Amino acid sequence: MNTNNSVAPLITVVSGDTEQTIRFDIQKDDNLLKSLQVGGLYVPAICGGRGTCGKCKVKVTRGNLEPSQADRDYFSESDINDGWRLGCNARPGEDLRIIIPKSDEQSFESVISFGTGETEESATGPAAQTEKIALQRSATSFAHQLAGNQDKYLSLHSLTQIALCADMAAAKDAAPVGSEEAIREPAVYLYRDKGAIVSVQSGPEPVYGIGIDIGTTTIAIALVDLVTGRIRDRFSTVNKQRAFGADVISRMQRASKGDLSLLTGSVRKQISVGIETLLATNTIRARDVCKVAVAGNTTMMHLLLGLSCATLGQFPFTPVTLNFVFCSFPELFEGDLSCQVAILPGISTYVGADITAGIYFSNMYKSREPELLMDIGTNGEMALMVSGKLLCTATAAGPAFEGGNIQWGTGSVPGAISSVVWQNGQFELKTIGNRPPGGICGSGVVDLVNEGLKSSLIEPSGRFDKSVPKTGIFLAKTVDGQDINFCQKDVRELQLAKSAVRSGVDALIRHAGLSYGDIKNLFVAGGFGYNLNFSSGAGIGLIPPELQPKVRLIGNSALGGTVRYLLEGDSEETLNAIVGLSEEYSLPEDSYFNEMFIENINFE
Repeated sequence: MNTNNSVAPLITVVSGDTEQTIRFDIQKDDNLLKSLQVGGLYVPAICGGRGTCGKCKVKVTRGNLEPSQADRDYFSESDINDGWRLGCNARPGEDLRIIIPKSDEQSFESVISFGTGETEESATGPAAQTEKIALQRSATSFAHQLAGNQDKYLSLHSLTQIALCADMAAAKDAAPVGSEEAIREPAVYLYRDKGAIVSVQSGPEPVYGIGIDIGTTTIAIALVDLVTGRIRDRFSTVNKQRAFGADVISRMQRASKGDLSLLTGSVRKQISVGIETLLATNTIRARDVCKVAVAGNTTMMHLLLGLSCATLGQFPFTPVTLNFVFCSFPELFEGDLSCQVAILPGISTYVGADITAGIYFSNMYKSREPELLMDIGTNGEMALMVSGKLLCTATAAGPAFEGGNIQWGTGSVPGAISSVVWQNGQFELKTIGNRPPGGICGSGVVDLVNEGLKSSLIEPSGRFDKSVPKTGIFLAKTVDGQDINFCQKDVRELQLAKSAVRSGVDALIRHAGLSYGDIKNLFVAGGFGYNLNFSSGAGIGLIPPELQPKVRLIGNSALGGTVRYLLEGDSEETLNAIVGLSEEYSLPEDSYFNEMFIENINFE
C-alpha cells in the first residue's frame, strides 16, 4: 500500500490486450476518469463524468478502492464485490491494478449512398485534369516552362516533384549523344484542380483526396482517387471525445473549463492515425494526396481548430467562424502530408458544416419542389427546401439514437443488438456481424420499443406492463454472463429523443406553410438512419407515416459532401451559395414546437 500522501498512487492499467503502468499525479479535485483522459487512455463517459451513464466502469483487480454512492446506485452488490467501479467517482488513495473493459467501438462503419438506396464506390466523376508536358532541354528552361502554370496553389510535394523533374531534364541535357538517357523523352504529368496545379508526377500515377466527417459520435474518412472519381477505401472509428460527454453541450462545457487542448488533441490524433492507416493499407505515398476536406457540426469544427467554445453555449450563441477555413495539413495533423485542408462552411451554431455538406450531397438545393433532409443522431438537424430557400433548424435529440444514456446502449459496432422481433412469445435478436451480444444500438432500441408496444409489454404512455420485472426486459447474456436488460429509464430516454425529432419536423413543416403531402422526398442521413427499420420508426412515431414512402436513405451525407467537394470544380462556390440560401429557424422560440413536444412524448 502507498502510505505516502505526497506520492501519487501507481495505477497499473490493463486496456484491451495491452498492459501498461502509468503513475497518475491525481490532484485534489481529480478522479480516475480524468487522470486516464490526461494520460491519453480512452474510456467512454457519455454523460460527461456525472456518474449517470455507467460507461466509464473499470474493474479493480488489486488494491482497495472504496465504492462511492454512484457505484452502489449503478452496480449490484455482487458487481461491487467483484471490483467494478465508475471511474468518474473513483479517487484512488493507494496503488491499484485496474482493467478497462475491451470495446468494439473502433469498428463503426460509415456508409455513403450515391443515388437512391444504392451504395456505390463511384461518386460524381473525376476531378483532377491530367496534362502531359514534355520537358524542355535544360533545367532552367523547364523551370520557366512551369512558371506560367502556377495559377493559384502549388503544394510543397508538387514543388519537390518539380525539382526532381528538373533534375531529369538536366541529366538528359548532360547525357552523351546516342545514350539511352539522351534518347528518352522526359515528361511530367500535371494534375489540375479548379485550374490550379495540385500535383506534378513523373508518370501517369493516381492522385488522391481525403474527405473527413467529424461526427459527435463517430469519425469517418474516405480516400478518393481524383483521377477516376472512385472511393478507394474508408476508415471509421468512434470519436474518442465521447470520453468528455456524448453531446456537444458537455464538450463545450469541458472545453470552457480548461480541457480544450485535450479535446483538440484527441480528434487531431485520431484523424492523423486514420489517414496514416488508409495510406499504409493501400500503399499510397503521402505526396500523392493533394487535398483534404473536413465537415462536422459547428462544435466539432471549433474543437478541431482549437477555437474557444465559450460563446457557442451562451446567448446569443455566436461561433468564432462559420466560413470556409483553409490551412496546410501540418498546421492541424501529424504525418508527412503537405497539402491544403479545407474546413467546409456552416450555417449557424447548431446547423453546421455537416448539414451544408449533406444539402450539397443530396442535391436538394436544386429542387423546385419541397424536399426535407433529416440527420438523425445526437443532434437532430433538419433542412427544408421550399420556394428557393433552405429553412434549417436543429433540436437537441440527445444520444439515445446512438446508444447513449441507454443502460446497455452502444454504437453500431460488432455485437450490438441491431434488430429485435417479438415472435412466439419471445424476442428474437440479430447482432451486427452476428457476434455475441454486448449491448444494444439505436436501431435495436427503436425495434424493441415498437415490438414491445405491439406485444403490450410497453404501454402507449411508455410504462412497462406489470408483467415486466423491475430489472426490465431481459434480452440476452454477454459472453461473461452479464444480463443485458432494457429498463424503464431507457424507454424514457427514447421518448425524449423521439419527441424532439418528430416535434421538430412537425413545427418546421408547419412554419413553412406546408403539409406532409407537399413533401416530395425525405432524405434521411446518418448511421442510425441508414440502419433504422422505418416501419419501427413510424410505429413509435419518429417518422410521420405519411412520409414513410418518401424516405430516401443517403447514409453519411456529411462525408458524401466532402467527397463531392473534392471531385467537383465549382464546389467552393456551390457550398457558399447553399449557405447564402439558408435561413435559420429557432425551434425553442416556437410555442407550437413546445406544445408538440409534450404531445409527441407518448407512443400513441
